[in-house]
Amino acid sequence: MTWPTINLDDLERWRQRARESILDLNDGIVTAAGIAEGFASGGATTSTLLVAGVATIIAGGFTAAGARYTEIKTEWEMNRTLIEEERASIEANPEAEFEELVGIYQGKGLSAELARQVATALTERDPVAAHADAELGLEELGARSGATRAAAVAGLSYGVGAGLPLIAIRWLPHDERMILTFAVVLVALGLTGWFASWLTGLPAVRIVRRNLILGGATMAATLLIGLVIHV
Repeated sequence: MTWPTINLDDLERWRQRARESILDLNDGIVTAAGIAEGFASGGATTSTLLVAGVATIIAGGFTAAGARYTEIKTEWEMNRTLIEEERASIEANPEAEFEELVGIYQGKGLSAELARQVATALTERDPVAAHADAELGLEELGARSGATRAAAVAGLSYGVGAGLPLIAIRWLPHDERMILTFAVVLVALGLTGWFASWLTGLPAVRIVRRNLILGGATMAATLLIGLVIHV
């Protein structure tokens, strides 16, 4: 039986996307929960809470998607500009750029002879890619089409997270919905913190504690504001 080959670069990209999705999910949970607690403590009716919750999902989801799209597109455009500048420098003065590349590898600890051999091999293959990697730390320009997909995932993750407090507010008993929503949200943040620790390898206790403190503080602050305004 032949086992499938795991591409470590693909695995790392998946882990990075999963971490980003967890952050968007947390943002949705905390933002919607804070709004829900504030409105509920301010005496808002269930229909008002639902309108606020749905508005949070839509506005927040589009905002998260737009931010992720802009981030990726901006990074791609900046990298492209840097690479084009490097290409122009190589075309204008290839000898000087080659010697600069040799110097970079010498600076990394290679002997003069080995550095020249490495620079020669990489330059023969692709001089622009060689300089982009050595000088700019860019192994690849990146996928231009990935921005739309990443934006959709970000918006969806935020919406799923924001939907949790909305569901809690809608279906929990009216007299106990503030405290029960508080508890449901803390449990959800604990789970996302644990999953984030699994993805990053960082201590679960640290991430879970951070999620609970930030989420709890947000809900407590908006709940207090709602009580003060309601009074």
